[in-house]
Amino acid sequence: MKTTTTFSPKRLVMIITMTVFSFSSMTTAFFLMGIKAFPYFIVAALFYFIPYAIIIAEFTSVYKNHIGGLYQWLAGHLSEKIAFIAAFLWYCSYFIWMTSLFMKLWIPSSVLLFGEDLTKKNTLIPHISTSVFIGLLSITAVAVMSFFVSKGFKGIASMLYFSGIMMTILIILSLGGNLLLWLNNQSDVLPNLAASFKGVQEGDSSGQTITEQLSFLIFAITAFGGLDTIASLVDKTGKQKKLFPKLLIFSSILVVSCYFFGILLWSGGIDLAHLKANNSLHLGNLMYELMENLGHNLGHALSLTSVQSHFLAQLFTRFTALTLLLSYISLLSTIFYLPIRTLVEGTPEHYWHPLFRQKNKHDMPIYALLAQGGLISLFILGISLGSQYVVFLYNQLTLMTNISRAIPYLLVALAYPAFKKKQLAADPFSVLVQSKISATLISNSVIMSIALAIAFQIYQPLSKGNFLQSLTLLLGPLLFAFMAHLLYQHFHRKKELTQNSWES
Repeated sequence: MKTTTTFSPKRLVMIITMTVFSFSSMTTAFFLMGIKAFPYFIVAALFYFIPYAIIIAEFTSVYKNHIGGLYQWLAGHLSEKIAFIAAFLWYCSYFIWMTSLFMKLWIPSSVLLFGEDLTKKNTLIPHISTSVFIGLLSITAVAVMSFFVSKGFKGIASMLYFSGIMMTILIILSLGGNLLLWLNNQSDVLPNLAASFKGVQEGDSSGQTITEQLSFLIFAITAFGGLDTIASLVDKTGKQKKLFPKLLIFSSILVVSCYFFGILLWSGGIDLAHLKANNSLHLGNLMYELMENLGHNLGHALSLTSVQSHFLAQLFTRFTALTLLLSYISLLSTIFYLPIRTLVEGTPEHYWHPLFRQKNKHDMPIYALLAQGGLISLFILGISLGSQYVVFLYNQLTLMTNISRAIPYLLVALAYPAFKKKQLAADPFSVLVQSKISATLISNSVIMSIALAIAFQIYQPLSKGNFLQSLTLLLGPLLFAFMAHLLYQHFHRKKELTQNSWES
């Protein structure tokens, strides 16, 4: 399949930026911390995101024609077994996340259609609970997504591009709207910034504990997630393969800028203290409430009637819901394909049954996709129909993925110095980082950031006496790693049996 016409540098920059940047993370950061979010985002950007972007950029520059992604990077510089375990952990975290996302699709859908989230209310259909109804809708969405992805990467690329455009418009709308409030209500800007700066909890952040501060630092680190998924696209970028590393770095700078300008403009445009006085506001409906509030404020600033202001607020709310719905669909189409592709096609041929590698006329591993869709549907069905114990198990599995997703990133950073040593020996003039010392510093910075995030995730529930949650966080990666170990052993026994049969 030809992909040379699918991407241009501008499209790639927008896709990378809008995939990594999270509108919900930006609005949550503003709501929780206001201007005081800046130092945490600076630390996260300087010590994690920018160094990790450099590492990913260099790996993709060397492995631009490989489909193995994360597996390929680690197999060549750590070991094949570690690479497979990391890839399996990475895939498991995405599998659980996909299950969750398919069930979350209906929140923005409800807001878009009805102006409010109806997923917590009872259905009008007799004998069918809301959870079962959402489960059936989600399974239908899995079937539709399987069909869509099976039609080829061109559709995924188009969805990425279109959702990127919509997210760009939403960012311009929110930042431009707040800038207009700055210009129209100049006397309110400094008081709003002061209210934003005053603090987090009950208007005073001076008493914030180390645990709470670390909590937001980890949030800032996770707000920069998604580079690993985008890096898996490198072999699909056609003529832009050579430019991809530079575009990745440039996009990373844009992501950081979006967070900073977003938090700044929201802080000056809206009184955070007044906003927090709204008891109906919570992190689940925050994005929609903020955009509705922005619409009302803009209507007042533009001297619109109350009816017109209400219409503008509803327009902002529905557009936000539409954008987030498309963003979810775009994200699902990407992670429905790329992780399974890395795990099945990027690993050695003897690992999986040939059927999983078999492709349709659109160059898609159709049977692997169908198997994945079937498993996700079973998970959704179990959660929808299951008892409280099934739901509890799913919640524990979700907790298990938190560290499972972080460990592969840590291993990539760990492999970077060995990769850099080989790269400098082979071609010292075609690299971003020119010395082994710089490579080690970058690697250590990312490793320490991720290690801090993992340690805090384990410590936080312990500090509240929730020993089961901490135990689950530890058991998750151990369980997934043990499963990967068993699979790896099975693959190699199968290879040995095949070799012995050939020799005899």
